[in-house]
Amino acid sequence: MTKALSKPTALPQKSAAPAARSYAPADSYQFVNVNAFTPNNDGWTSFGNVITHSRSGNVFTLTAAENAVSCQLSFLSPTCFRVRFNPAPGFDYSVETSVAVVNRALGPVNLNVVRDDDQAIVVDTGKMRVEIQLQPYRVLVYRGNQLINADQPGKNLVYIPGQQVVANFKVYPNGARYCGFGEKAGAQVLKNEFTMTFFNYDNFIYSSGPVPSNNEGGPLNPSEALYCSVPLVLENNPSPQGDYAGQAYSYGIFFDNPAQSYFNIGASDYSDMRGKYYFGALYGDMDYYFMAGDDTAAVIQQYTALTGRPTMPPKYVFGYHQGCYGYYDRPTLEGVARAYRDARIPIDGLHIDVDFQNNYRTFTSSEVKFPNAPQMMAGLHQLGFKCSTNITPLLTDNTLDENGKETPYTQREALLSMNGLIYNTRANEGPNPNLYEGQVSYGTNAGTNPYPYPPLLQDSGGMPLGAPGNYPDFGRAEVRKVWGEQYSHLIQTVDMDMIWQDMTCPAIAKSGDSPYQTFPLSMETNNGTTYVPNAMMHNAYVLLLLQATWEGINVLRPDRRNFIIARGGYAGMQRYAGLWTGDSASSWDFLRINIPEVLNLGLSGIPISGCDIGGFANGSGSTTPTEIVGTPFHGARVQGGVTDYELLTRWMQAGSFLPWYRNHYDGYTKQFQEPYAYGEPVPTHCRTYVELRYRMLQLYYDAMYQATQTGLPIARALFLNDAQDPRVYDYLNDQFFIGRDFLVAPVIQPGTGNPPVATRSVYLPAGSQWYAFKDNKAPLDAPVDGGTLIQNWVADLGEVPIYVRAGAILPFRELEQYVGELDTNPLTLNIYPGPDSTYTLYQDDGVTTEAELEKAYRCTEVSHQGIPGGQKIRVKRVYDRYTPNERFYYIALVGTRAPSSVTLGNANLPNVGDPNSLSGSQQNAYYWNESIQVTFIKLFDTQPDVTVTAMYQ
Repeated sequence: MTKALSKPTALPQKSAAPAARSYAPADSYQFVNVNAFTPNNDGWTSFGNVITHSRSGNVFTLTAAENAVSCQLSFLSPTCFRVRFNPAPGFDYSVETSVAVVNRALGPVNLNVVRDDDQAIVVDTGKMRVEIQLQPYRVLVYRGNQLINADQPGKNLVYIPGQQVVANFKVYPNGARYCGFGEKAGAQVLKNEFTMTFFNYDNFIYSSGPVPSNNEGGPLNPSEALYCSVPLVLENNPSPQGDYAGQAYSYGIFFDNPAQSYFNIGASDYSDMRGKYYFGALYGDMDYYFMAGDDTAAVIQQYTALTGRPTMPPKYVFGYHQGCYGYYDRPTLEGVARAYRDARIPIDGLHIDVDFQNNYRTFTSSEVKFPNAPQMMAGLHQLGFKCSTNITPLLTDNTLDENGKETPYTQREALLSMNGLIYNTRANEGPNPNLYEGQVSYGTNAGTNPYPYPPLLQDSGGMPLGAPGNYPDFGRAEVRKVWGEQYSHLIQTVDMDMIWQDMTCPAIAKSGDSPYQTFPLSMETNNGTTYVPNAMMHNAYVLLLLQATWEGINVLRPDRRNFIIARGGYAGMQRYAGLWTGDSASSWDFLRINIPEVLNLGLSGIPISGCDIGGFANGSGSTTPTEIVGTPFHGARVQGGVTDYELLTRWMQAGSFLPWYRNHYDGYTKQFQEPYAYGEPVPTHCRTYVELRYRMLQLYYDAMYQATQTGLPIARALFLNDAQDPRVYDYLNDQFFIGRDFLVAPVIQPGTGNPPVATRSVYLPAGSQWYAFKDNKAPLDAPVDGGTLIQNWVADLGEVPIYVRAGAILPFRELEQYVGELDTNPLTLNIYPGPDSTYTLYQDDGVTTEAELEKAYRCTEVSHQGIPGGQKIRVKRVYDRYTPNERFYYIALVGTRAPSSVTLGNANLPNVGDPNSLSGSQQNAYYWNESIQVTFIKLFDTQPDVTVTAMYQ
């Protein structure tokens, strides 16, 4: 047992918050599996007939004949409306408690009520027509005369009187495809015929969470709860039929309820769900937003306007990162840094786990393991590294520091002194004067880490790692502020670059009081206005934690861009953080789900996400069992447990094209996972794709800028860019776009032979021609027509199928070993033959907050146009309050013959004949590379609007 630090003598004052309502008995709050939430069974009551209705502005209030319950439907824009229902009679709809929604003014609303009688209300917004049937209640949505969404007839908005459960049934039309849903397992982007639950859960290797008795947990099962909950469904119907016949349509429904919630998309797991789907929750309100769009992009724009969009992160975020639970001291960490630089594998990020802390004291650094941390950080910065450390919401109440002495833990005392920690008060049981104490487990040290963690005892059988402690009540704004202030040591003294927010559910060791590995669901926490059982706001805890961290570090370091990478979140988390998808294992199954998981997160408003490349934990793809060699705690080391070299290589390749690119593993059970530690050809193959990532970093940066403006993701499902081709829905799971025109089809299945060679198919969307990507190292092959399925694409271990849309404009730069290594790194604008197109290039300093606060950035519109006998390229600054360091840039006209002339305006440019002469030229010039059939043009960046013409004879 550890000694407890002093506790305050009084509970936090609640007088400023509204009086708490009466809740169910404490023992009634529990996790409920997907097939035990059963609104499709008998025993639920429909909202039914409406006896009265009224209108106030854009809000329509309906009162049901039964049980004196009411619901509201309000319009937020011509394409968005909201439905709210709470089964408590006389519920006050004026109270807003959402932590996800930041903007409900989505557009001007001018309603035309074309019918209003005792049978129906029909409202025309100019973009859609909403019919609210009253006898009984039912909502239908039309685009013109085309039906695009409808409640189930009869049984739709349902509840159980005297309970808090709510659900809403919708029609599941023929041909509809369903995606989104945030972080979900499974190897499919589309979740048709699946049922899912949303409950932030510490689901280690996706196999530790509860699943129905007839289910099997693991990465292929979308039904299990994971770390992040975004209850958002997107319906796409590329070929509507029957009652829905007409043009293709899309819509989204965001169900804003942070309690455990559910989506059943026609899954008959406990009942007949043919032709319908539902969403619902165990506690709280039915509060959903319907967003209509001609395509998915229009829906995502509305959803991210509703829940907020991110700001531009530091540019290094899109570099390569390495983490390990087991970089437990300074020599180990610095050794990894040097090894990467020696191996010439580009890298920016190093991530230091809880090993960095002084005996698991959050916000601290260990002087024993990481002496003079500021000096260490300065040295890593000189090598180009940017670092994070792991911050959990736990504030340990262990009084002992790493030397076994009772010393002050000032960061915890700051929260304690202002009554900012959660008390062990349970629903309907009255105030409890004791703080809630949870226990966090960090695994077992089998003796490879020699450092003490008092009072934990070193034992030859292994030392369990972890700590007991308390948790902040983040629903209170003043608590969030004080929490944010506690980063001062890490941000201002150590100069840590980013924050790794972990154990966010929060993750708590399983016990009788915490059977779901998190807070007791009956324990009361603040939701911003009052105290409620944690079950009612469970998924919101992490969002409030991220808000507290984000606001705090931006106050402490306002001039430099900060970044949070989080394990867990709720809708709206994109305002504060990126997401990594939790503790994966080394297996081909985890690689298979990587792409669908990231694509759905992007569709759910989170542009920066990725998984632990190679797998965090050991798995079926680990080559040998883990052994401990040597004397425990006296020079022992891990041997074995290494991820198979083919799996690691393919994962490094696939991950190199996803937004968050971090190799991360458990160093207490794996000997290594850094690619340089493998034998050849692994370092060479991995280096190739890391280098490609760095040269095309501008493409990610530009796509990120688009995400800040429209919400569109960086990594895009095929239908986002090519919705006109219904066949793309058959090929969503293992190929995707970066931005608009760069199509990647990673290998995610093991190959055969030695060395292994894999075969896969690649589908090229109809409506465009496609070029195999040659990276300006060989001439282009003939274009392939869209609508083609390339079967038996043979990929050796160093190959990934990549295609570029005809007419594409792709910005590349020279190779750097880390972002910012080169003072000047000129752009090359690669322009592919094909239809006229336009590309928006975004530039800022990539480091400071001046782009956001002072609008110090540049947007350049690059376009090309075919003309008789030639090609015209225009480079026009459309917003210009930032000047890049580079004095010039290149245009690469890919797949061209030798031009007869190249002109800038009316001036002929000289042909300097070779690449070295072009590089050294002090004036605008060009040369044609015969071996690769590319015309390279060098332009000095002196004019805001230039037009270049290349003529061919």
